[in-house]
Amino acid sequence: MKDMELKRINIKIPAYIQDYYKAQANRYSVPYTNYIAMVLTQIYEKDEEKELVKEFNQVMKQMKEMSGNVTAEEMIKQMQDIILKIDKLEKAGSQK
Repeated sequence: MKDMELKRINIKIPAYIQDYYKAQANRYSVPYTNYIAMVLTQIYEKDEEKELVKEFNQVMKQMKEMSGNVTAEEMIKQMQDIILKIDKLEKAGSQK
């Protein structure tokens, strides 16, 4: 987890929005400000997940470009073969 320094913020929102979030907080039996903090944290985490997915997709595109038109199943099989070869090399090295 990143630096856990907590910050206090002061925001102004229309009364109907505040009423909505207060009702939501009451539904979950938590203080209104804690509920707002949870909502903001969830928004942040979703944005971070989106960025990770974008990065993953970019890496997959690069791998596809480097390896040609290979299916995910073929890539997994190749990775398993590599892992087996590494395991065999490690076993052979430890027996010496």
